[in-house]
Amino acid sequence: MGQQDQHQSERLEMLKLRALSLRAKRDQLKQQTNAIKILKDKISKDLPLQDDDDAGGFIEQQSLLTAWKLQLKDLQRAHHLIGGYDLVECKEGKSVCVSFHTAFEGVYLDTYNMELDLTRTVQISRHNIPPSLPLESFAKQNLQKDLKAFLQTLSQNLNALAGRRQQVSLVKELAGSVEVMESNQLCNILVLMCTAQGETPRAVLCTLEYGDLTQCLPTRVSIESEDKSLSESPQWKKNQSLFLESPAHTALLTMRRMGSIA
Repeated sequence: MGQQDQHQSERLEMLKLRALSLRAKRDQLKQQTNAIKILKDKISKDLPLQDDDDAGGFIEQQSLLTAWKLQLKDLQRAHHLIGGYDLVECKEGKSVCVSFHTAFEGVYLDTYNMELDLTRTVQISRHNIPPSLPLESFAKQNLQKDLKAFLQTLSQNLNALAGRRQQVSLVKELAGSVEVMESNQLCNILVLMCTAQGETPRAVLCTLEYGDLTQCLPTRVSIESEDKSLSESPQWKKNQSLFLESPAHTALLTMRRMGSIA
């Protein structure tokens, strides 16, 4: 395959990924008009915040978190978008709900729900926050003394988690010689097996570690290969920097375009 054909092939792959992203965004926008009504119905009827059979529908595009009564004076418009989440007063002021919306590269992803009981002290009554996040620790730090900090911390962690998950999904969609060898629920480690270009194909293990859980980019990247000269080469040092500076799927597409991987 000539260089021009390879560039066209890479361009086609990127366009396909973009098309998938745009379709997801379109679907989310269609669902958004009904989300508020459904949230109110669930809260008023004390129904679970997320249905067991909801497989990525728009309930997953709305989530709830509650806040202090006193601070509601500054948040009087229900469903007012504030830093990635919507606040809604429920049950005649006895609870507050917030919908946390996550997105990555302009595409809406999951939304997580939480309700706070305000009848006495502020208590988390129910939620569908991923168990991999240290919600109890966040609450102990700020829930009673600094609501804004609590909401911002949770929002940042949820959005970063969604972004890392999306990167894993996009890497898996890449056709070619890239394989996801390891990942976890928190998506704070991602191990990729790549095949380096050359006269003799060589396996390269790329390990991405995400030390800052409020971010979508790794804080440490290691490159390993049986061919020590390859992993220490200027080209693969550059590839290491690509992983640190751009999302995993974008870095891999760039590496393929440069001829580093098959």
